[in-house]
Amino acid sequence: MTSEVLDQILKAFNLLHPKIQEKLHEMKWTELRPIQVDSIIEILTNDKNLIISSKTAGGKTEAAFLPILSKIIQDPDKSVSALYVGPLKALINDQFRRLEELCDKSEIPVFKWHGDVGRTEKKEFLKDPSGVLLITPESIESLFINRSSRLHDMFGSIKFIVIDEMHSFVGVERGAHLRSLISRIQTKSKSIIRLIGLSATLGDMNLAKKWLIPREPESILIVSDEGEQKELKFRLHSYVIPKAIKINVQEGSDPDVEVQDDCNQQLLDDLYHSFKGKTSLIFGNSKAKLEYYADLVKRKAEQNKSLHQFAIHHGSLAKSVREDTEEKLKSDRPVSVFCSSTLEMGIDVGNVSIIGQIDCPWSVSSLAQRIGRSGRLEEQPSIMRMFIEELEPDEKTPLMDRLHKNLIQSVAMTELMFEKWCEPPDSNRLHTSTLVQQILSIVTEFGGASVDKIYNLLISKGSFNNIDKSIFIESIHTLGKLDLLEQTPEGILILGLKGEKIVRSFDFYSAFKTTEEYRVVSNGRNIGSIWQPSSLEADSFLILAGKRWKIVEVDLDRKEITVIPSRGGKVPKFPPNYGSDIHPKIHQKMLSILFSDDVPIYLDDVAQNILQYARQTSRDARLDEHVFMQDGKSTLWFTWAGSRINRTLWGLAKYIGEFEVYDEDIALNFVNDEISTINNFFKQILSNPPTETELASNFTSKRQEKYDWALPETIMDLTFARNSLDLSNTLRFLNEKIGL
Repeated sequence: MTSEVLDQILKAFNLLHPKIQEKLHEMKWTELRPIQVDSIIEILTNDKNLIISSKTAGGKTEAAFLPILSKIIQDPDKSVSALYVGPLKALINDQFRRLEELCDKSEIPVFKWHGDVGRTEKKEFLKDPSGVLLITPESIESLFINRSSRLHDMFGSIKFIVIDEMHSFVGVERGAHLRSLISRIQTKSKSIIRLIGLSATLGDMNLAKKWLIPREPESILIVSDEGEQKELKFRLHSYVIPKAIKINVQEGSDPDVEVQDDCNQQLLDDLYHSFKGKTSLIFGNSKAKLEYYADLVKRKAEQNKSLHQFAIHHGSLAKSVREDTEEKLKSDRPVSVFCSSTLEMGIDVGNVSIIGQIDCPWSVSSLAQRIGRSGRLEEQPSIMRMFIEELEPDEKTPLMDRLHKNLIQSVAMTELMFEKWCEPPDSNRLHTSTLVQQILSIVTEFGGASVDKIYNLLISKGSFNNIDKSIFIESIHTLGKLDLLEQTPEGILILGLKGEKIVRSFDFYSAFKTTEEYRVVSNGRNIGSIWQPSSLEADSFLILAGKRWKIVEVDLDRKEITVIPSRGGKVPKFPPNYGSDIHPKIHQKMLSILFSDDVPIYLDDVAQNILQYARQTSRDARLDEHVFMQDGKSTLWFTWAGSRINRTLWGLAKYIGEFEVYDEDIALNFVNDEISTINNFFKQILSNPPTETELASNFTSKRQEKYDWALPETIMDLTFARNSLDLSNTLRFLNEKIGL
């Protein structure tokens, strides 16, 4: 350690309040990490906002709260001083324990508030709201709706808001909701609130800054630990699955085959032997597939008389089931957990030694986040094994399937992760659905509000600054027509009867859509929930929480399914999860991999063979030279352009050209059309393109977010055009690939 580094550590430590210094001694801290040193100095020596970015378990929470707590001790407030916002209740519970330990010496009160917190704890906070409050966005909304008279007491002097796992909020309804709530909290405080974002994966930091504070991104400093390196051990396993035994257990499908022993046995063996005896997390994109493999691996362990525990954790399981699994992870006994993104974030799950990933991950960001869950101790490496299934090709297999896209995309994402690239934040989406919710929330908070007041709070001084006034006014008119709002003779907007019903529903607190599910109960104990049980009836079977059940009764009125343990089992339906748009850089990386001679050292023998087969197929087809390929009756246009450009091209062809065309992700599939016909059509588009909203007006599935139903068609066209299409880059792409 150089003298300069030591000087910075001492400077940071000396800036902390003596009580915090004393607590660190008690906790046997021997050093501060570089990111903590930098954050302490920045927070305690200037008034800038911060984004603190580091790997998982990099000490971000302490980097933010050591200096924040020092500030609170020096200058205590008459309200909450610091608000911590987390995306998950479990994460809040975990951080609450960590902050309690830090705060006990300084006597700073620490409270948590979410749906699982009891009335007694909430009453204690309401008696004297002060110190640090840990909360979810939905619970902040609940405070605005149900405790509006206490908002000044709670937030009148607040100075800090810390947003944990910031990447999980960027570009989605929940993030737009949170930003609006933060701007509304600012109106309650006499102080200027400093924002501190914590995240492990954010991509383009300038876009992240623009998302956090759109009007003043320059007010944000970045503190990161990109210089710190962690040893990484990675292996990708591939499996060739004969079509005859491939079972469809993707979410939203109808898996009507009972789960027996007809899965790929090599994959099952590898899952069992890779994680047996180790504390591990095994991620998957599909709850159905997680249940499927958790069941099979547990049965294999039983057959082998193994004492190793295999468990499961996802959002459709009951709280008690999830908490039981979390406690197993924190115990000294090894356990392997099949899990969804519920364990992707920074919940303390003990010393995880290895990560699994079944199927291609949703994004490079998600892959990096998941792999960072292992090797949390300084001397330990991060370890991941990825498992990719591919269908066995034959002489009738279409060209698209012979390219083995799942494997190639997995390799592309892995290579981009090694290059330290991840998807940039989508910082300029139109969140019109969330705007509707926030309009109703403000009217409820004040008991009524003028149009000007709402516009001021949400748009001119609020977080929806990229929404034009014309969109706002048209939305207000539509809410009136739908009886969500009424206008008094004095011009004040109040809730309509339908609006009252919506706002008074518990479901209103969340800005995102929740799927109606049926509760599964055994012996009075809630196990979890499943989607659309129409195919289920008494004496049928299901698999849930990694266990097998026989259905005793289906009560459609109560939305409840009663079960008992059983030897039979069948994977149930869960709500579909389609992932996010694929960035063009991923598709371009896939193309470069297909025409490279390098063979990544992390591929097993089967993966190497599949890669070589896909490369030979690509070279035989000369995909690096030809934009269009004839494949039987289909004309394939290999765009390699990312989801948005592909969706835009598909819309142009489908709705304006009236082609029979399908989006195949890396290509468009035109049925029974000649290359010359397709070429000529897109040349006409280049000569006379529609506007983006004109194109958007043709799409039939625009209404995807929670309150889209309450918006007029014109606003839905604008929203879909902004969020899902990219006409300007599509026209540039056409000019390059086809030209005039």
